[in-house]
Amino acid sequence: MVRKHSIISQLTPTRLIEPAERPPVPAAKVHSKRFRFFYVLLQWLVLFTGNAWLRLRGRKTTAKREERIIKCLQRLGMLWIRVAQAFIIRSKKLSTPFGLRLLDLRDRSEAASFDRIRDIIGKELDRPPEEVFDRFEKIPFSAATVSQTHRARLRKEQAWVAVKVQQPGAEEIFDRDLTIFRRVIRLMKFFSIQEGMRWDDLCHELVEIKTRELNYQYEAAALDILRKNLVVKPMHVPRLFRRYCTRRMLCMEFIQGALLSDFIELRHRDPERAEAWLRENNVDLRQVARRLFHEVYRQVFENNFFHGDMHTGNIILLRSSHIAVIECRSAGSLETESLEKQKVFLRSLAQGEYVTAAEIYFLLATRLPRVNLNSVKEKLVRIWRVWQTRVHVETLPYEEKSLTYMNAQVNRVVHEYRFSALWSFSRMNCAWVHLDNALTALSPDLNYLRQLRLYFREGLMRETADNIRNLPSRTAHAVVALHEMPERMSEYTLFREAMMRRQAQVIQGSASKMDAFVSAGFGFASFFVLILTLFLLLTFLIQFRLMPLESLLGPQLTWMATRIPPMSLGLWLVTFTGFIFVYGFFRTQKKRFGRQEFGKAGTNPAVET
Repeated sequence: MVRKHSIISQLTPTRLIEPAERPPVPAAKVHSKRFRFFYVLLQWLVLFTGNAWLRLRGRKTTAKREERIIKCLQRLGMLWIRVAQAFIIRSKKLSTPFGLRLLDLRDRSEAASFDRIRDIIGKELDRPPEEVFDRFEKIPFSAATVSQTHRARLRKEQAWVAVKVQQPGAEEIFDRDLTIFRRVIRLMKFFSIQEGMRWDDLCHELVEIKTRELNYQYEAAALDILRKNLVVKPMHVPRLFRRYCTRRMLCMEFIQGALLSDFIELRHRDPERAEAWLRENNVDLRQVARRLFHEVYRQVFENNFFHGDMHTGNIILLRSSHIAVIECRSAGSLETESLEKQKVFLRSLAQGEYVTAAEIYFLLATRLPRVNLNSVKEKLVRIWRVWQTRVHVETLPYEEKSLTYMNAQVNRVVHEYRFSALWSFSRMNCAWVHLDNALTALSPDLNYLRQLRLYFREGLMRETADNIRNLPSRTAHAVVALHEMPERMSEYTLFREAMMRRQAQVIQGSASKMDAFVSAGFGFASFFVLILTLFLLLTFLIQFRLMPLESLLGPQLTWMATRIPPMSLGLWLVTFTGFIFVYGFFRTQKKRFGRQEFGKAGTNPAVET
């Protein structure tokens, strides 16, 4: 711990922006949470009516509309920003400036008063904050809709830390917003709007976001895992002070550095000052871009645990082109099968094997639409070939040759053919978009495909070296596995037998239901034939004047009976014989399909539950 802390201290750069240059965090206004529904409804009504008014006056432009949407989402808070990001990442506007800005949007908010924050810290630590911190800055240096972060110094450890505290009522507001969103989803499902979007899966994803982002113990665990995975790499993660981390409070090392978002803003405002800072701290942006690229891919494909919220506001520039990441509110991992498919998909793109990439892309879909997949494959291959050509054109802006641009083109095909959305890949797709946003600022001329091929080549070398280094232990494991093979085969056989019995029960149950359906159909048909036979018998009696039945049948049935053409006695006998035969056949089939083949339910000893 001490060694790592000293390394970051040695990499502390000079100050990029003075504190006086930062806008102050506004104080929070007290809003009643009881009327949250009306507040959300009012915000959306103001947005839609405002856009409609601008359209009527002829002053509505795309830039104004997008700016109004951004401000509305920032006022509504985290859940609505997450929903908007989930939608934009599957839309055709993914690679537009609005889409990139929305995906990099942070839920900034007002700061709660220090007295309320002090009460929360005291409840979480079971003691006054003065016993833990000898200095605590009352004004936070950042505030979001669910948390705010203060700079403080621990009394015992004598270390400067960043104290992240959950804002009062944040969880209640999120629950109310989630309830409102679920009501909207019910309406959309009722009217069958965009059924392929898998609304229930989106709601489950939002519930997971609440569990992960409103309980800081999850973020603490994610930071610990990232810190262990990145222990020998030029990407640093702040160390935690676990004894001060609780469900609503996070205490981590305060890293002195320059936020990438601040550097981007300064370079637009004062490029000479930004370039002087780079020279003074020996920072090569191209090297930073390459390191960031490879570290993100290593997190995904080698560690299977990645920072899902690595936007420019969570990346810190250090001396000698080192970087640090903070605020791991969203971390992700994939199932082994999905991870391998994603890896093969991107490797196929890097090597130009676009037909293989299309096949893997189909495997990643939850449900394929009933369309000609060959036509879809041709369009995807055409998109990837054009993207490959654009990547190698150095004069093109990076936004027009990034992975995000390519995904936006693929989204057009996905929407055209109505592929089902897969919300479980949201965090990984956000990681790719955040990476592209950072690369746009760090190294616009970076060749994505070249770096992708380089990563896979270096990854193969690391895997080979790891296999050689662990060859003795792997050999021992192989010998043990060979010795246990007969026992494993026996267990596998028993498992397969149980699965086959279960599958047989499912098939038997399905067959029994189908037999009951067919039996009911034959029963209805036999009843219909019986009624028709009785009607013909009455018609026969009326035609041969054997019985006066007109008063009994009524005018309607009597009229129908008189419409049947007269027939001889022999023809009537043949007709009745045929109907009786058909009735007997239907009754026989009804009994056949309705017969219990395996005994009564619950009495068959061969059936397992």
